[in-house]
Amino acid sequence: MCNHQEEGLKNPYENEYLLRDGQKLIVRNPKIGDAQGLIDHMKAVDGETKFLAREPGEFSFTLEQEREFIKSSINNENIFFLVGEIDGKIIANCSVGIVMNNKRYLHRAAIGIAVRKDYWHRGIGKRMMEECIKWCREKGVEQLELEVVTQNNRAISMYKSFGFQIQGTKKHALKYGDGSYADEYLMILFLNDTNGN
Repeated sequence: MCNHQEEGLKNPYENEYLLRDGQKLIVRNPKIGDAQGLIDHMKAVDGETKFLAREPGEFSFTLEQEREFIKSSINNENIFFLVGEIDGKIIANCSVGIVMNNKRYLHRAAIGIAVRKDYWHRGIGKRMMEECIKWCREKGVEQLELEVVTQNNRAISMYKSFGFQIQGTKKHALKYGDGSYADEYLMILFLNDTNGN
């Protein structure tokens, strides 16, 4: 099993939480050895909800591609990539990163989170969001942005609890295999000014 030192990865991050149901959640940077577990996780979550970006079966990274993605993400100071692990199994992932490396965009970051359906309603998404907001504050990010399907009430409620505000609606942002559409909200958390002024 590889460790971070062998992989040449800098400053690996790890934190532990006790969940409401008594299980221990480990939130950490992924290791290159997590590549297969992340592939399995992404393929699973794509089939569990209509609120993510892909249709089931569209995630197509090979093991080598996933390893390279993990390595490049961990070594990129403008990206914070985390997995959530319970009993040695990856059950969640999230990443937050600077929108664009041009100076005019360095104040903005975007986030995405995916949690396995069997682990919903346990506070895992909330813990991972807290980690990402902390990273943003440390990086001097002024606004954290995300897009969420307008029908995803559970996620919207969590985002609002952190202070995210709906800034607009993207009509027909997603088109499903059956020909139906879903709209998305753009939500922003203003980290320096809660009013977004």
